[in-house]
Amino acid sequence: MMKHLALVPILGTAALFATQGVAAIKDYGLKEYVHVSKDLPHSENEPWKLVCTIPYNCHFQPWIEVEAEAGKDLRFNSSNPLVLYLVKTETCTTSAGTQSYEAKNWVSGEGAIYTIPGGVNVKAVKYRETGYDTAFAGSFECNDNDYNILWNKAARTAYICMRDHFYDCPDRERVGFWGDGTPELNQCFYVFDSAAHQLAKELVLRKLQPKFYPGQHLEFLGEYGLWFYYLQTGDLESIRAVYDQTKTFLFDTYKFGNRGTWFDWGKEVKDTAVIETCFYYNCLKTLKQMALVTGHDADVALIDQKMEGIKSTFDSKYWKGGYYMSSQVTTPDDRANAMAVNAGLADRSKWQAIYDNVLTKKTYASCFFDRWVFEALCTMGRQDYALIRMYERYKTMIPCSFTTLWEHYDRWWASRIDAFDDASSLNHGWNPPALILSQTIAGVSPVAPGWSTFRVLPKEAFLTAIKVVVPTIKGNVTVDLRKTASEYSLGLTSPAQTKAIVGIPKGSFTKLNAIQVNGTTIWDGTYRGGGGGVGGISWVGTDADYVKFQADPGDWKFVGQGSLPMTSPKPLPLPAKNETKLEKNGWTASASVADGSFLFSGAKIPIDVSAANAIDGDHWTGWRDMTKTQYPGQWFQVDMKQKQTFDKIVLDATWAQWDSPDKYSVSISNDGANWGTPIATGSGQLGITTISFPVQSAQYIRITQTGTNAMYHWSIYELDVCRKN
Repeated sequence: MMKHLALVPILGTAALFATQGVAAIKDYGLKEYVHVSKDLPHSENEPWKLVCTIPYNCHFQPWIEVEAEAGKDLRFNSSNPLVLYLVKTETCTTSAGTQSYEAKNWVSGEGAIYTIPGGVNVKAVKYRETGYDTAFAGSFECNDNDYNILWNKAARTAYICMRDHFYDCPDRERVGFWGDGTPELNQCFYVFDSAAHQLAKELVLRKLQPKFYPGQHLEFLGEYGLWFYYLQTGDLESIRAVYDQTKTFLFDTYKFGNRGTWFDWGKEVKDTAVIETCFYYNCLKTLKQMALVTGHDADVALIDQKMEGIKSTFDSKYWKGGYYMSSQVTTPDDRANAMAVNAGLADRSKWQAIYDNVLTKKTYASCFFDRWVFEALCTMGRQDYALIRMYERYKTMIPCSFTTLWEHYDRWWASRIDAFDDASSLNHGWNPPALILSQTIAGVSPVAPGWSTFRVLPKEAFLTAIKVVVPTIKGNVTVDLRKTASEYSLGLTSPAQTKAIVGIPKGSFTKLNAIQVNGTTIWDGTYRGGGGGVGGISWVGTDADYVKFQADPGDWKFVGQGSLPMTSPKPLPLPAKNETKLEKNGWTASASVADGSFLFSGAKIPIDVSAANAIDGDHWTGWRDMTKTQYPGQWFQVDMKQKQTFDKIVLDATWAQWDSPDKYSVSISNDGANWGTPIATGSGQLGITTISFPVQSAQYIRITQTGTNAMYHWSIYELDVCRKN
């Protein structure tokens, strides 16, 4: 019989957040791994490891079939070391003969490690994927694949961070923080079908915990949490149910100036006084809306009084002539100034100064809070810079082999120390790109509760093509946007029982001459639809940013005609190269230091970093020289067991992002003894170092460190050898 070890009790604080119903978990069945580090069946005389990779980060349970004698202990877990915070490696003991075992407890990651005793013949391995029972129903695609990758990684991250409630991450903690829950709730309405709405409802109805990061409560109780949910669902009963606790928290419980209040982990230049004032004001605006729709009209006068008290003194307290700043800090904070814009406390006359002096100069925000910086930039009409900032901040996550988005930009802990944080998660729920790209850049969002009225106000900036599907409770909204030098085409499929406010953005043109709907001109500087217009289309008007129309349900094609600039400040990513990664099964690896391990994070979890880990197909496992930091003469080599033809080597150190080689030389050999002149030299790149050279043919490859880095070790978490097809 299979034996299962008891798990470490999950969560401490997570016990506070029991959901109100039982989460629906889907069993996707047993699946084949995409790569297995040994060709099966396989056995060895000594204990050995089998490393197996999964196509994307998910919740899974390893499965194995073996032939063995009785009494052999098999061990299996995720290759993600953070899982060891919560889940002990499971062990089962064999009986005699052929048998199969499946792990009892789910883990997360993109691969599994099986530790196999000598004499056990492994015949097959698989994994069982499980997850919250919802479907990926939304999508985003544009002409710049960097943003497509970001949207898809954000969607995968959102999914892996939901199960019995919204998690901050599925490996290290699984805690239901309100801060992480806010973007997770937001994104679920743009990524998943309506089954995900139940988790959002449970977050809305959750009893508040005022001592548990009260700043996160402010981030949730306004338009970004409660009102966002109401607009998406029209669920008035839930808003009515939480009105009293929301009012009590805002009027009686929340205290300004609490030094332990958390709004963001990012850089310590955190202007909390301005940030909390902005969020509090935003919450009051939402409370007023809640009061009006739930019959608490008597509260409106007091809410208005509190709002006016903030608005009338905000500039005198915090405006310094070119930015907002309190006495708590000595330099302006991008988070504080972004929130002043988002809350409506910074009027248009201040936007240019905030943009010039702060939002283009400071990057204190984490990948959690940058959501509000991106939104502020778009509100200010600087969506071009919002997209550039998004790319610049996420640029190490976009090309990496991980399928989810990380807790920290560049895996760099920026709060109290400036250093690589090995214990930061690589699948953290607070990343917002799926929300920003679908809601703000594509411009699709509800105006009235339950999507009875919604708007399509694109802020596509330099993107020339966008197709987005937003799964609403009324049905899918599909927008297909295409730009040329003379036309701005916006196709809309609008579901029944809706009204759509569609805007053609003036800022996309140097000159806008006319607008057609389904082939009929209805605007040429003046609305021409009255009497002889297009049925189902009516005039809304113009403002500083858009020419707007209202559309009934159906299929529509709006075409703006004129002159459009087609230049872009961001080059398009290069297309993928047509090449083959050489199969590494059977290869061996060695290094200038003996195989070893290191104690992982403050938990002191021992993690193996043997040379073989760099060629096992799993980018969560790797080789690290932990004897000292980088120095000339360190080397790492592979024996491909036969002569191979190749022209590129990729050293992936994304897990230990800052451990790329300072400088390197590459040599090749056919006997492992005579190396000759190096075929390539260069400097390492952050995370992934790509080394290209003329076509070579050899059996052995050696990479030698020629530089020095006094702070970081040298790591290779996966080495690939490639050749052009």
